[in-house]
Amino acid sequence: MRIEANNSNQIFIDFLRSLVNDANMYGKINMPAYIRRVETVDNLCDQLYTQDLLTEAVTSHSALIGRAILAFKNDTVNDFNNSLLNKMPGIEHCFEAANRVELSQEAADSESYAVEYLQSINLASIPPSCLRLKIGVPLILIQNLSPKHGMCNGTRLRLLGINRNCLQVAILGGRWDGEIRLLPRIKLTTSDEELPFILERKQFPVRLCFAMTVNKSQGQSLKQVGVDLRSDAFTHGQLYVALSRVTSLDGLTLLSSSDTPTVISNVVYLEVLL
Repeated sequence: MRIEANNSNQIFIDFLRSLVNDANMYGKINMPAYIRRVETVDNLCDQLYTQDLLTEAVTSHSALIGRAILAFKNDTVNDFNNSLLNKMPGIEHCFEAANRVELSQEAADSESYAVEYLQSINLASIPPSCLRLKIGVPLILIQNLSPKHGMCNGTRLRLLGINRNCLQVAILGGRWDGEIRLLPRIKLTTSDEELPFILERKQFPVRLCFAMTVNKSQGQSLKQVGVDLRSDAFTHGQLYVALSRVTSLDGLTLLSSSDTPTVISNVVYLEVLL
């Protein structure tokens, strides 16, 4: 739990604890009325990333520190990131990946995959085939490159400079806040479980990070958090993780479902707790 233990946060801290410790809070639950809510995607984006803030982020390192939108599904995260990239000022650069399929000798003789299909594959474990960037955007590293220098899977970065084969970035928050690093294009591969073949993609090992999945946010401490609750949590403890990334109740905003605006599913597997 990242939330600061003070009088103004105490009721929220007690609620977070109950998500794990109180059997009455498992399954469908009502979200407390004291948590700020918005009704539309645009409202949530404007709450976390005002147009003035996006403009400031082009030149200011600290503008986007400690804020993110969290969602349960990768497709939702991608929609948020693309929408906010479009709102950010500056010249857009698009980097196309080099894709290659690793096949066994037997399969190589009988199967082939269209270039367009390989480009369309968008998995959380690899960067997008078309990586859209602007100076100042927040990024998240999706590969361990140099843990002793702060470049770990999940590290948040800010884009400073763009070159054909190299990105200049600054670490966003934490122990190495503001330190500059260079990112080359590298080869990343999918696992055996993700696709019926192994996809090798050469691309910069980052994704946009105005928004991120709840699973990817584990370990993060954020001052401003928006949580998209239009879809339910689908695995153990996800709702707790999403709500506990914020350091103060004042920094939390929820986007509720229009059908059930106050109800959300809290998934808890009792066998995990035993």
